[in-house]
Parts: sequence; structure tokens; C-alpha cells
Amino acid sequence: MAAKQAKKKIVAAPASVHPALTQPTELAGGDYDPANPPDRLRVLVALGSSTFFFVNGRPHGVEYAMLAELEKYLNRNRPKSMTPLLIQYVPVDAGALLPKLRAGEGDIAAGLIPVIAGVGHLAEFTTPYLNDRWCLVQNRSRPVVDKLDELGDRSVTVPTANFGRRVMASELAGVKLAEPPVGTSTEQLFAEIQRGGDMATIASDYQVRLWSKRYPALKAQACDDDAVPVAWAVAPEHPQLLSLLNRFIASTSGKLAVKASVDTQRFLPKDGRADAPDEMSASDKLGFFAPMLQLVASANNLDWLLLAAIGQRETKLQPMTRKGGGPTGLMQVNPTTARKMGVSNPHDTEQNVTAAARYLSHLRTLFSGGGIAPTDQLYFMIASYNAGEGRVQQLRKKAKAQGLDPNVWRGNVEEVARQTVGQHLLDYVSTVNRYYLAYQAADRSNDKREASKPGK
Repeated sequence: MAAKQAKKKIVAAPASVHPALTQPTELAGGDYDPANPPDRLRVLVALGSSTFFFVNGRPHGVEYAMLAELEKYLNRNRPKSMTPLLIQYVPVDAGALLPKLRAGEGDIAAGLIPVIAGVGHLAEFTTPYLNDRWCLVQNRSRPVVDKLDELGDRSVTVPTANFGRRVMASELAGVKLAEPPVGTSTEQLFAEIQRGGDMATIASDYQVRLWSKRYPALKAQACDDDAVPVAWAVAPEHPQLLSLLNRFIASTSGKLAVKASVDTQRFLPKDGRADAPDEMSASDKLGFFAPMLQLVASANNLDWLLLAAIGQRETKLQPMTRKGGGPTGLMQVNPTTARKMGVSNPHDTEQNVTAAARYLSHLRTLFSGGGIAPTDQLYFMIASYNAGEGRVQQLRKKAKAQGLDPNVWRGNVEEVARQTVGQHLLDYVSTVNRYYLAYQAADRSNDKREASKPGK
């Protein structure tokens, strides 16, 4: 028995998995019901520096921008008495989008997916939000190429995950292909092309236009004659969800992808990389604080990504020192709470994070066992961090008195919180949880990518 307990994963511990990544989605076993819509839609989104990436801990990307518009659309006529529907972002490698969708790990797959022959059996696709062409991309100083067969002995460098391999399969049949190191993205090749030289790759015209301000030397040539529809994907058993997405896309009058490109351009990573949180450079706020967050979290058997998610929600990862009383520092820790956690100077950033980590560890113990599932344990931890453990325990007692389950946050203690505390606490819990899920999914995707590299 002791051995089994030792192997049990602890919520929000360094090696733990976010509960949402191991549980079915809200649409599992059913479909989107307009009369009783879900509170969450889980979207598998391609982790990439065009589609979904982090800057200073905040998500950006064309797919993120489009999905944010979808979220607004879904909540436009939602009754105020209902919890706003939230999209949960699960960043994964582009090549894993459709397999994971088929495995039931998400409700929607999004990643500038071209609808081409051979993918129809994997999913149902929405009305296209974009019709795109794939092209040869090289430095505009190079001689113009009208057809790929004019390249002669020149090779074209195309990452394995590049959709262009399949879109332009027939055109590439007689072309010498070179593969970059595992994990290299098309956007990183853009950066190399910008620097000059003989490098050439394959990409969509939309991608080239997206990056045209960052890399003005890019030139799309020898484009495929036929435009290819680009769309979102859903599982075949979700026809009502598909219909809903089609109505949303129709409501955007063909401007969805264009607007997303404009909204994303100024955030594009300068080096073309879409790093997972643990790889962020020190010039990024999340990357700057990552070593300290990791050290403090490890000392408290806590996942540093939960600390990062709370820091992002509290201060956007900008330390805010308040010496006149009240919450202070990167994690907005109350000085009284800090002292209870054995921290004397909560205004110092490392001590501030230490106090937060110790308090979260305390909350995890407080809400362990007693019939509380891992998902609810995490919700109660986050809610208590914001509202205080005493307030949350009161909410649980009130829930029980009203015939609700005091061990369940969603639809139970959450409803009491809405009535007595207000929507802000619910929004706080949802936002932190959304950041945490996205951070961890991105890191897990990166770990698998690293493991696939030669020599690993």
C-alpha cells in the first residue's frame, strides 16, 4: 500500500499532469447542444510562431486571435446567469492535431490546416476561413523561379511538419528536398532566408504575408495553381458543433484570417521561434523569471508553471511593490500571509514567490482527500489564493447547505461564489487555469519534441 501511495501523482507537483489533459472534454459522448451549451470548449491548437505562441507569458498567434473572436461570438447572447463559455487552449505539435482530435483529447483542432485529399476520414472540416496557395519562398535577391522544376540542383529545405509537403506533393516530386534539424520550424527558415544566402523553403502565401514586415526579404514564387481551403476540424460525431463554427465563420464575412494576421504581426517572435515556457529567453518576462520560479517551485514540490500562471494573472509578470500594506510583489502576496509562511520580506521578488509557493503547497494539503477530485482540488487552490482559504471554506459550507456538492467547484461551489462573491472570482479561477493548462500543454509538447531528436 505504501508503495502505491508513493507513486500517486500530486496535483500541481513538478511531474504532475494538468487534470484537463487526462480527462474527457465536456462534449465527450455527446454534441454541442445550443439549448444547454457547455462551459468549456477544449481546442487543440498548433504550437508555432504563426499559429499559437507566448510573449511575456501571454498567448498570441493567428489561431489564438481567431479563436478569441469565436469565444466572443459564443458569449454574445449567452444569459448573464450562465458562466461565460471559455476556450481552453491545448498547444500541440501541428502533426498531432488530427490524431489527438480523433482520440477525443479536444473538441476542435486549429492550426492553419489545409483541407486536402486523405484527411477527410480523420475529421469533419468547417467552411474555410481562408483559401490559400503554397509557394516556394526564397530571398527576393535570388533569381525569380516560376516553376519548381527550374531549381535544377538547388535543394529546398522543408521541415517534416510543414503542410506544404502534402499540398505540393506532385510539384515536389522531382525536387531535391533537404530536412532541417528536428524541431526547426518554417518560420525559423524564414529568419535564415532573411539573412540572405541560397536557402529556399515551402510555405503558404498567408504565412509569407504574415511575416512580410518582420522579414521583408521573403518572396513567394512558383505558387501552386490551385488555392487550398484552410479550416478548423471537429470530430465526425459533433455535427452541431460543426454547424455552430460554420455560422461563426460566415458571420465574419471572410475577414477572420485577415484581421487575425493584423492583430498578430506586431507580436511575432523576432527569431521565428515559438518556445515553450521552459525555453523562453531572458528577454521575455516569463523566461526572465523562469529560473527563479523553477527553483522556488522545486523546493516546495510545486509545478513552476502554476506559479507562472498566477503571476501572469496577478501582475502580468511585472513585480509591483507596495510597502504601504496590501498585496505586493510579483505574486501579489499579502504581507500577513507571507509572515504566516515564514517569509519576512514579501517585497523582495524571490521571497515573494517563496511565500506564494508555500501558500499554494499549504492549500494543496488543505484540499487533498475528503472526496475532492484533482480537478476540484486545483480549482479550490486557485480560488483560495485569490479570495482566501477561509472564504472558500465558507462557500463550501453554503454550497452544502443549499444541497450542492461542497467538494465540486464547477456548477456547485462556483454557483455560490457567483451569488455571494461575484463573477470576478470565477473569472480569476478560469483565467489562471487557462494559462496553466496552456503553459503545461506547450511544455509537454516540447518535451516530446526534444525526446524525438537524434541522440535523445
